[in-house]
Amino acid sequence: MKLREYRSEDWKEVVKLFHDTIHSVNSADYTQTQLDAWAPEDMNLPELESRLLNNYCVVAEKDGVIVGFGNVNGAAYFDCLYTHRDYQRMGVASSIADDIEGYFYRNGIRTITTDASITARPFFDKRGYVVQQKQTVPCRGEMFVNFKMQKELR
Repeated sequence: MKLREYRSEDWKEVVKLFHDTIHSVNSADYTQTQLDAWAPEDMNLPELESRLLNNYCVVAEKDGVIVGFGNVNGAAYFDCLYTHRDYQRMGVASSIADDIEGYFYRNGIRTITTDASITARPFFDKRGYVVQQKQTVPCRGEMFVNFKMQKELR
């Protein structure tokens, strides 16, 4: 597996990964209606595409296939972290998170935050993130429980 910066030509593959991951991995924690709102079938998400292009974003590739991606959004916010449904628990998310946290550290940022889904919270807990608050947030007409989490980088 290798990590590299996101390129605009990655968009279609990243969108499929995003959609498929949410609809499979997150299905234990959210309803079908919530999953459809979070990752709609048409996946016309220009705001996500803009966030990936205009901020630091890394993709993980294995044998020419994108198996995960993560990005920052703003000065100290760990925005997205998604791993292909067929590559869960293989170190993909950890490699991406290491890279993203390293990016923050190299840029002098020592306190970072993320909004972790119910599904992702255990991963971030293990990495030393601390829940600041449980929150309920809207997304395309549905309400989602997630967790505002913070980590001090050392």
